[in-house]
Parts: sequence; C-alpha cells; structure tokens
Amino acid sequence: MKDTEWFKNQIAPTLVNYELQYRFYNEGDFGSLNQVIIESPQRGGGIDFWGSGWLGIDIFDYEKGESLQNILLEPHQIKEKEMACEKLLLLLNY
Repeated sequence: MKDTEWFKNQIAPTLVNYELQYRFYNEGDFGSLNQVIIESPQRGGGIDFWGSGWLGIDIFDYEKGESLQNILLEPHQIKEKEMACEKLLLLLNY
C-alpha cells in the first residue's frame, strides 16, 4: 500500500538535497489527505495520499519549466500506482 509511511520508509531516505514537508487534512476531495511536499532548487511538487485510496503525484522541473509527472490514480489502479511510484523515484534521483 502506498501511503505516507511507505514514502517515509522507502523514498525519503534516498532523497538528497530535498526539503520535505508533511501535511494532513481531515477532509480532502477524496476523504482524509496525507500530503508530501517535495522541494529542491531543480525540482518540486507534491504527492497526495487520500484515505479512500486515491494517489496523486505532481512533479515539476524548475530548470526546464515543464511538468515531469502529473497523475491522479483511482484506488483500484494498483499496477499503475506501482509504475507511477517507480517513475517518481527515478525523477527525484536523476
């Protein structure tokens, strides 16, 4: 399951030169929302983990001025979530 604890254990330790912020909202668009804000001089964005199982990832390259990943996945899209998280890891550790 992809959630904030997964991110803290699997992704955060691999990130170098990133500032991370963790936020929680009781009521988001799809229930409770755990959000990770990721910032570096080159790239930034956020990951949204909704309590209902939705996953949102938005990563932007500041140097190129372009979106690298902007995706919203439904709870049943397990395979797509795995692929999106693999891409996220590659983008953040380029």
